[in-house]
Amino acid sequence: MIGLIRDLIRPYRGTLAVILLAMIVQTAMSVAGPWPLKIVLDNMIGSHKLAPWLDRLLHPLLGSGTKMQIAVAAAISAVIIAALGAFASYIANYYTTSVGQWVANDLRMRTYHHLQQLSLSYYDKHQTGVLLSTITADVQTIQGFASASTLDIAVDMFTIVGMLFIMFWLNWDFTLIAVAVTPFMLLFVSRFKKTVKKATHEVRRQQSNVVAVVEQGLQYMRVVKAFGRQDLAQAEL
Repeated sequence: MIGLIRDLIRPYRGTLAVILLAMIVQTAMSVAGPWPLKIVLDNMIGSHKLAPWLDRLLHPLLGSGTKMQIAVAAAISAVIIAALGAFASYIANYYTTSVGQWVANDLRMRTYHHLQQLSLSYYDKHQTGVLLSTITADVQTIQGFASASTLDIAVDMFTIVGMLFIMFWLNWDFTLIAVAVTPFMLLFVSRFKKTVKKATHEVRRQQSNVVAVVEQGLQYMRVVKAFGRQDLAQAEL
């Protein structure tokens, strides 16, 4: 399976590099999103002074650094962070969807080529509708996971790692308390995953049966209509 995935994504290594870079930028902007609000709360509403590195960075623009100037700088920073995050999200989604379409097309071609190599006895034991469901619905599910779910999972993982790094850097003991519930959450997810996986397999099996019945019904529609057996064909669904 790993070899198949590697063969499918090898032609799109350059695009995957662009997606990875866009995801890193998107994650960085997500982590930096609360930063302008922190400046407003600490340095405008509160009485805290700007951090030395931030004061040196903003001094050419703010001069003495009054509260109104700090607010303007925080607002501009929020707009820049949001714009960069939106642009990176657009790039990541665009190229991820494109790669998903290309990989799905390649996978369908590989599946069809593999079906051509099978013996005739295989087709005597398997319904045509099940094979059609595999080429269409199953590949479409893989495509949806590759183009949408994978991107969301990767961005969320990068965001969680970045947030944990900042939390440990700011207050490591409080962060340990916050992440103490993680093992219990993983246990709950693992148990829930088994139930979802079993239900998904049953849904895919039922969907394959429906496709098989529909395929047969369409193939013999002339015969069904000629003998008026529409009700019997409908009952088979």
